[in-house]
Amino acid sequence: MDISKLIENFSITLAGTVFLVLSGTTVQAATITNGFTFSVANDGVDQTLGHHFHSSTGGEFGNPAGKAEVGGFLSEEVRGLSEYDLTGLGTVTSAFVTFNVFNDAGLFLGYNDFPFTGDINIVAYEGNNSEDLSDYQALSIQTIDTFNTGSLSVGDTLSFDITSTFNNAVTNGLSSLGIRLESETDPQGGAWTFDTFRLTTDNQSSNISVPEPSAVLGLLAFGFGGLLQKVKKDKTPERNFRC
Repeated sequence: MDISKLIENFSITLAGTVFLVLSGTTVQAATITNGFTFSVANDGVDQTLGHHFHSSTGGEFGNPAGKAEVGGFLSEEVRGLSEYDLTGLGTVTSAFVTFNVFNDAGLFLGYNDFPFTGDINIVAYEGNNSEDLSDYQALSIQTIDTFNTGSLSVGDTLSFDITSTFNNAVTNGLSSLGIRLESETDPQGGAWTFDTFRLTTDNQSSNISVPEPSAVLGLLAFGFGGLLQKVKKDKTPERNFRC
C-alpha cells in the first residue's frame, strides 16, 4: 500500500470539506423568479367567492402592498395569493415556493390582530400575472402541501417543493403560476400574514440545519486518527511465532 498517496488523498478531501463547511455549502442556492403578492376576502356571506382586496399593489385600506393575509376578519375568510411570471423560464431540477412569516396577526388592528392555530393549505392555480378577485376561487391545479401554524414564529422562512407543478406549468405553456394560501381550519377571526414570496431552487426553510463546522471537523479528525492507526499497523513488522 502506498501510504504517502493515501495520506495525500485524505488531505485533499479534508481541504475540500473544510471549504464547503466554512462557505455554508450554499453555492447552488438561487432565486428562479420573484412573485407579486396580494390578499382577497369574501363578503362574509358567500364563502366561495372573492369580494374585495385586503392587500394589493394599490394599497387597499391603507395596508402595505405585497402581503398575503390568511385566516379570518370577523365573518370573512381571507386568502393570501402570489403569482409568478413564467415568461422565458425553462424546466428545472428543483423548485420551491418560499416565503416569510411577516406577522402572527392579520392586517387590521383591533379586528384580526391575533393569530390562529390550525392548518393552511398551499394550492397552485393557473395565474394571469394580474391581481384579480376571482383568484380567491380560481380552479386548483394541485394542492402542494399543508402546514400548521402552531410552531410558526415571526421571521421564519418556509419552503415547499413545487418542482413537478412548476415544470408542468412551463411545459404546458402557462404564462403564470399562482400560489394560494387558504385556511383549512376555522380561524375564529384570527389571521397570519406572509410576504417576500419567491420561487427558489433550494429549500430555505428555517428548520433546515447546516452542520456546525466544529462537528464536521471533529468527524474528520476522528477519521484521520483512524488513518494514522492504519498506517502504524501497516508499518509494524510481522512476527513469526514458534510453538
